[in-house]
Amino acid sequence: MGEIRYGIAGLPVTHSLSPLLTALVCDHLHLSGRSTTLKMELVSVSSISDALAWGYAGSVPNPQEWELTQAVFGTFRTTALMEKAVVAARAVKIPAAALAPKLEAFDGAVVLKHAQRLPTRMFEHEIWMNLTSPLKHQLDSEAVICIDHSRDIKSINALRWDGKGWWSAGFDGLGVCAVMTHHGFPPQHTVLGLIGGGGAARSTALAWSQNGGLIRSMGGRRELGEGPWMNSMTTQEPDVVVNFESGTPSFDVDVLLHASYSGMGGALDERVDRMIAMPLDGRWLLVAQHLACWKHLWAPERKEDLPSLELLLNRLIVAETTLDKYA
Repeated sequence: MGEIRYGIAGLPVTHSLSPLLTALVCDHLHLSGRSTTLKMELVSVSSISDALAWGYAGSVPNPQEWELTQAVFGTFRTTALMEKAVVAARAVKIPAAALAPKLEAFDGAVVLKHAQRLPTRMFEHEIWMNLTSPLKHQLDSEAVICIDHSRDIKSINALRWDGKGWWSAGFDGLGVCAVMTHHGFPPQHTVLGLIGGGGAARSTALAWSQNGGLIRSMGGRRELGEGPWMNSMTTQEPDVVVNFESGTPSFDVDVLLHASYSGMGGALDERVDRMIAMPLDGRWLLVAQHLACWKHLWAPERKEDLPSLELLLNRLIVAETTLDKYA
């Protein structure tokens, strides 16, 4: 029997929805079941070396409780509640009309930095990892093959061990491109206002510029700095804005996307309404960059079978609502 081991690594990670998204996509692709098991963990670490150590060791010394179940992964409670959430989400075949795209889904291509190509077949045992703060800028080893330019700009947020070696990439930027295009603003016709200068902001600047968009830096605690996006910088007023920092500034733009997300209560219909309200909740970005990760790094051979952005977001909301009943 094969095994996929998934970890979300960084600090903090106990609130993360990424394990739930991974389970939902695995279910959609029928990757978890009789022939393949999915094992997940919260890898609460502050250094990339400790994250990679989890990959090699197969466990963490101090398992963390997942806030959505108040139990660690591998316990009966988390396993049983995750199954309930996935089953409830699976019942959603057609997403809510309110979540439908205004334009066709963005299909940005990852620009390969190396001649090596990512294997397209699934190995019997794999390790997949998402990286969050403060790990995105720490990985600079040549032993890890980077399939895009994320190592150059210190914005890696995904890893894959395929049985032979480690592969890496950064998908925050493609996620922003997908969300904005979904709401009617593709990069090639849009000025993007960018608040912040961390790894996710740099990834966004790169992806937006590579896909023909213009960027207006709007400050923040960290400056965006110089990079391969410099020829796409402008002083024009933005059409849309993405905020990678805390706070809720107000802008007279068509779309304002917040990168962060927090707990969300209420009935299912109320949650859907929240998803279409401005500013857009960070779940949009989380779902979009997860889909890009699956498409380009974890399972590129199954890219045609992936759920749409609106379907996966709808299923995430249903799964969260289900878990809240047992909180």
